Amino acid sequence: MISPINYDFEKAEPQPGHLASSLVAMISFFRGLPFFISRRPRTPLRVFCMMAFDTVHVLRYARRMPSDKLQNLALLLDFGASANDFFDKNGFSRQEYRVTRWLLERAEANVAIDEYMSRLRYLENRRPSLSGDSLQPKKIRTYRESVIRLSLGMVAATALNNLTIEDGIQATHCDEDLEMLYRIVMLCQIIDDVLDFAKDTRDGLPSFLTAHISPNQALALTLKAAMRYADLGSLPSSPYVFPFRLAMLGMLILTKVAIMFGRWRLRFYVLRNRITSITGWYASTDAHS
Repeated sequence: MISPINYDFEKAEPQPGHLASSLVAMISFFRGLPFFISRRPRTPLRVFCMMAFDTVHVLRYARRMPSDKLQNLALLLDFGASANDFFDKNGFSRQEYRVTRWLLERAEANVAIDEYMSRLRYLENRRPSLSGDSLQPKKIRTYRESVIRLSLGMVAATALNNLTIEDGIQATHCDEDLEMLYRIVMLCQIIDDVLDFAKDTRDGLPSFLTAHISPNQALALTLKAAMRYADLGSLPSSPYVFPFRLAMLGMLILTKVAIMFGRWRLRFYVLRNRITSITGWYASTDAHS
């Protein structure tokens, strides 16, 4: 049996129908399964990103992404995560950064690393703070969107033919496949922000949840943002992106569940603090009686 990971130039029928695009996505999924147990990339979410770009590659060029390019994509995703850790000043490994960069350069992966780092540094140097006026949530959302578009632009420039980082960024605005991927990634970002709310607050990192002084208001604004990203009325309706539409619906459900979990957790914290306060008051009263 031929391993799908080594089947570099498998042809796909150039049919834009729902069935053909779904079959392409399914094969990309099975092709990427070995990466779940490989050393790179380091997280399952990055494996799904590789599967998505392999699907885009087939839908655009009617052939699978070459295996060496797929391996480089795994390296690139780990490098991008390491670069973000550096600017977040959280969990950064200098060795991981140097190793992934060296491996990309050795592989001659045609990655514009210096341009990416320059663009990322520009965005991070203008990172909005957690405190500010009523426009602060919008500023933080715009910042998060810009970083995601840059990351996808870098990956697109590596995974797809004859694209620059700027081309990739613009494609997240106007190309139906990459626009869908951008929206899906933003929903993933919201889930991550909800789950990491306490850590982001402690570290002073801007996120959807730390963008507002009121956690309840932040959750409401976050849900509103999620619904906007997944707004089916503004999404491409071409059968070409049918698998991504399904993925979008699945991610929206998970995002709503995560936000619901965030609300329950917030209520639990409020209740716990009240109980602690009442218990402390009674203990203080007993001590003085």
